[in-house]
Amino acid sequence: MNHIQLDGSWNTALTVLRQQMGRQFTPDSLFAIASNSKLFLSLSVGLLIENKTLSEERGEKISWDTRAVDIFPQWGLMDKDMERLVNVQDMLSHRTGMPRHDQSGRPLEGGVSEMISNLRYLRPSAEIRETWQYNNLMYETLSYLPILLLGKSYESYIAEHLFQPLNMTGSVYSVAHAEASVNMAHGYMRSMRDEVTGVNGTLTPTVPYFFRPGGEQIWAGSGGVISSARDMSVWVAMLLGNGQHPFTNNTVVPNNLIKHVAEGVSVIDGTTSYPELGISVYGAGQQIYTYRGHQLIEHGGANPGFKSQVSRFPNDNLGIVVLSNDEEFGTMIHQIVIRRIVDHIFGLPPIDWKTRLEDERTKKLAERIAAALPRPHTPVPPTRCISSLADTVFAHPAYGTLRPCFVGPDAQSPSHECARVLEDDVVRRIIQTPFTKNSTIEEVRAIPTVIIPFKGFFATHVLLRHFTGNIFNGSVIWSNQATREEEGYGNGGDLIIGFDDRFEVEWVHESESSEQGLAFKGGFWGKGKQAKELAGSGKDSAEVWFAEL
Repeated sequence: MNHIQLDGSWNTALTVLRQQMGRQFTPDSLFAIASNSKLFLSLSVGLLIENKTLSEERGEKISWDTRAVDIFPQWGLMDKDMERLVNVQDMLSHRTGMPRHDQSGRPLEGGVSEMISNLRYLRPSAEIRETWQYNNLMYETLSYLPILLLGKSYESYIAEHLFQPLNMTGSVYSVAHAEASVNMAHGYMRSMRDEVTGVNGTLTPTVPYFFRPGGEQIWAGSGGVISSARDMSVWVAMLLGNGQHPFTNNTVVPNNLIKHVAEGVSVIDGTTSYPELGISVYGAGQQIYTYRGHQLIEHGGANPGFKSQVSRFPNDNLGIVVLSNDEEFGTMIHQIVIRRIVDHIFGLPPIDWKTRLEDERTKKLAERIAAALPRPHTPVPPTRCISSLADTVFAHPAYGTLRPCFVGPDAQSPSHECARVLEDDVVRRIIQTPFTKNSTIEEVRAIPTVIIPFKGFFATHVLLRHFTGNIFNGSVIWSNQATREEEGYGNGGDLIIGFDDRFEVEWVHESESSEQGLAFKGGFWGKGKQAKELAGSGKDSAEVWFAEL
């Protein structure tokens, strides 16, 4: 094979990462593969379905069509038709009608079991099987099956039936084990980044890893695997070999399961973005389409600081794994690298995917900037004084409790708790960031601002800036400073991210509605492309409704 090169800017980015890590990558370097963990979950479900002993003990066989309500005692959904009809295949193929609701992910005393119980409080955005909508929570729900059916943890089930038979000795779910290894890579992100306002941020290692030991179980089924290039190459070789171990030829996964999870069930997108790409469908933890006439089965993954892509061309006996520890370049790198390698191996004229993807990124950024309307010069004041938010508590059964703290400019003496929050260095940096391009610090300080501590997997704070009337601009912010201090990393080197993502919050008062609360909307729930938009105002328009207590 001829030597394949990326241009200088990409090589420079990779060199910087190597230098900052202080060591070279090796085949055994550990990376979070994030949502590429979903195929492990899908195959674990298949293995449970194939377990004849389990079927005999239960007196009935589990199948892909088995309804969730018949398996999980905690099961419940807001839409009763969905609650009754959703089955295992629906959950694996992202066609339940539920949007992502990722921000509902938070540490729970009852773990996955409590998370399943909370699904009933999450609003759907489509009818069952109406459209494809990515949803991690359904994969988390299915990770409870080994506990429910066999009395063993999901992680131990995967180790016994997949990791160990394939000798994937470096692959783990345990953050403690991964961090104890000298092989654990550092993820990288850009602290204080906000592309909408033109702030690029500072490239910073995501140290420690965003999940901390003991808190990673709820996310295990949808994104918990930490693995290496060596282990993932064996994994892909097994998939290409229709379930056989690539060196011993022993059957690790029955061939019928490998085929089932790669059968298209849901249509991701009925149109194609480029002529070289076919229409994309989703099976069970895998995306299926064609690239320049060659069938391609793949999936991506993204956890804070890490990106992964696992691709295979089953009819050409080719598998490619790309693991990246850069949250910005990771997505573009894997698409460029994989397609460049494929073009070369298949003898196809090379396509300049780098330019194409950069143009696409530029176009999308321009759309986001245009959508981020500046605050009116004479905004309408809300129907109640914004400072009164600091005296109010809001709650959602799945998302948790919100206790707002008012920042100013006419803030009164804050409560003891809010005083502690507002004195925090991270909070001070958050509230001083511009929300529109070319904002001055004086303009930023003049906007009434609310900061809300929020403990979730991907969030530590919610930032609300008044727009006009009872409408606020919102962002979910994540910082690792508190964790770094608790674990002895010292001052500096922390991350603050999340400014790029914007949504809308409506403050609903008694004067307009019989119910009072905060209506989070404008894309907060992460709906699919074809799912319905909620119109109107008040609670009925809320993707997530935090009721005033």
